[in-house]
Amino acid sequence: MRPGVDYRIYGRIRGLSPEAAGKLAAEAPFETARAVAGGIEIEHEGRYVDVEEFLARAVVLLPAGGDGDVDVIDHEAWTITRYALRPGDLQAVSHGLDDVLDHTKNEGNF
Repeated sequence: MRPGVDYRIYGRIRGLSPEAAGKLAAEAPFETARAVAGGIEIEHEGRYVDVEEFLARAVVLLPAGGDGDVDVIDHEAWTITRYALRPGDLQAVSHGLDDVLDHTKNEGNF
């Protein structure tokens, strides 16, 4: 991991029109947010960004049948939060990183 990386954020939002995808990608606070066919892909490794504010705007633009998942790994708090996006709805579930990895530690994860 690079020095100064507090957050790693990865995800995809699907079902967006090309116009909505371009608009969201342009205003995204992440290192990389690129419009792809039917949505946007998100990648970020760096300092804190306001993920929830951005995702709250994204769910407003999702049409029926659109969805998305964004994972935020917070190295300082040692947590992972999965955001599930549906049209007009944003849900978040957080877990400690040790809790997520614990069930696979016998497979080589530390």
